[in-house]
Amino acid sequence: MQLMHPGLKDILLIQQYIKTKKIGFLSIETPLPPWFKKISQSIPNYSIGLQLRREYRHISMGIRAFRLKDIDTIFIFEIYNQHLLGVLPLLALTGKQVLISLHGNQQFAMTSKIKLFGLVYLKRYLQIFNNLKVVLFEIDDHVIPDKFRLPASSKIIIPHPILSEVTPNLKPGERLPIDAKIKIGVVGMIRQDKPISKLIARLQEYISSNSDQCELIIGTPFGQKPNYLDQLGVALYDTTKEEDYISVLKQIDILVIHYDKDRYYYRTSGVISDAGSCGCYIIASDYPVIKHQVNFPVPIGSTFSTFDEIGSLIDQAITHIRQKGQDNHWIWREQRSAAAIAKLLFPQNT
Repeated sequence: MQLMHPGLKDILLIQQYIKTKKIGFLSIETPLPPWFKKISQSIPNYSIGLQLRREYRHISMGIRAFRLKDIDTIFIFEIYNQHLLGVLPLLALTGKQVLISLHGNQQFAMTSKIKLFGLVYLKRYLQIFNNLKVVLFEIDDHVIPDKFRLPASSKIIIPHPILSEVTPNLKPGERLPIDAKIKIGVVGMIRQDKPISKLIARLQEYISSNSDQCELIIGTPFGQKPNYLDQLGVALYDTTKEEDYISVLKQIDILVIHYDKDRYYYRTSGVISDAGSCGCYIIASDYPVIKHQVNFPVPIGSTFSTFDEIGSLIDQAITHIRQKGQDNHWIWREQRSAAAIAKLLFPQNT
């Protein structure tokens, strides 16, 4: 199954840990009929065509829900708030328990009126139909204003799942060789006008003073790589392909990542989950959900409020890696496995 957020794919494994319920999975990432795709792409306004394609995918998902005959619960991997008008009635009318994964939906409603309307619409459905539930990641929504929160009885909270197909490089008890350089990494989309460029500059300053024990590597899709990165004199890796992205994460000892507050204050990071799964020590923006993601059930990193903190946090990270290796990562994985998530979603059936 194709997913908008590939880092959630381990949720597909929960069925093997559930004894008495059958789970069906649905995603909006479904192929479009060629005729519809052609018509929508012929519309001069790209945004209108895009929204039509998304609306089709939501309605198509709602219709596919009725074809899941021999299942008890439907798990929805992703939705867009602005496209709930047609799909929610379809999901409610299935009569089955429906779990809707929210991945940033409440966050986006804070800056968009149409997405706020969709969230309010979802809230009404949750109040009326007991078979509809939402799945929130990491923490409850008490950290955001009341108008963006959802009914308490409709929420199930789970940690962001790991990628079970990858593991940390160091086994429990193993440590890096004494002479091994620590690789500090930045991974993701990079634009020179965004704060990420300031972060890279700060990391270069740190490494220039600690070049005997650290080196900087950057992973980014080369198709959108800004030219200035070529002038930095650091190791650059193309992360366009999924396997290359994971390969870069496996090389990194410390991942430093910064997010805009208006997009990630109440939202998990797929990159943090992937990096944690690979054994990276994480240094990330200090927002409530990300802080929980980095610290539950045990710390695998730290968070910062200003770039001025990064140097001292890297010092702490290096000490942690030298003394404790990736031991905490193996513990962190256990509570984020498909087995652990199955117990949270279906406590009476595992």
